[in-house]
Amino acid sequence: MNLHEECLLKYLKSPDELGYSTDILKLNNQILEQHFLLQNVLTKNLNLIYNNKC
Repeated sequence: MNLHEECLLKYLKSPDELGYSTDILKLNNQILEQHFLLQNVLTKNLNLIYNNKC
């Protein structure tokens, strides 16, 4: 079960905690976005710089 499924299940069990679940999902999305940027954009830029110097 992934984080989104866990948060949905937690919300269904106790709807009063929707704000908490939403905050967790926002934080998780920020982490995934930063990971994507680091993995894809910065790695490609570093490879370009390295290849241009050699």
